[in-house]
Amino acid sequence: MNYMLETPAERRRYDRQFRPQLYLRHVGHVFRTVEWSYGGLVIEDKSGILSTGALLRIDGLIDEDTYRHGRSPFAVDIRARVVRVMAEQKQAALTCLKLDDAAYRILNAVENGLLPIRASQA
Repeated sequence: MNYMLETPAERRRYDRQFRPQLYLRHVGHVFRTVEWSYGGLVIEDKSGILSTGALLRIDGLIDEDTYRHGRSPFAVDIRARVVRVMAEQKQAALTCLKLDDAAYRILNAVENGLLPIRASQA
């Protein structure tokens, strides 16, 4: 038998991004990412409000630099599911089920270093 030896990172469809961080908005709560890709996000959940299996509708997304300059998140429509809660780290892992065009453009701009993001890019 011939087994393929792969690490989990080699099976990923999208590369993980650790910097810059993103901020996302769900039901009025703003979460900071720990890492992200087009396929999913690991976010800080300091208040522990997310549970495994929960479906989220993310309606705002912004890069860290733009957020720190007082801008509100850009309107997006991202559907995600909480696949793992890491209570000790106060983090939750999400898988993206749907990204709208605005979310894709923002992630693409952040990935390619086109910061800060302007409204015309979102």
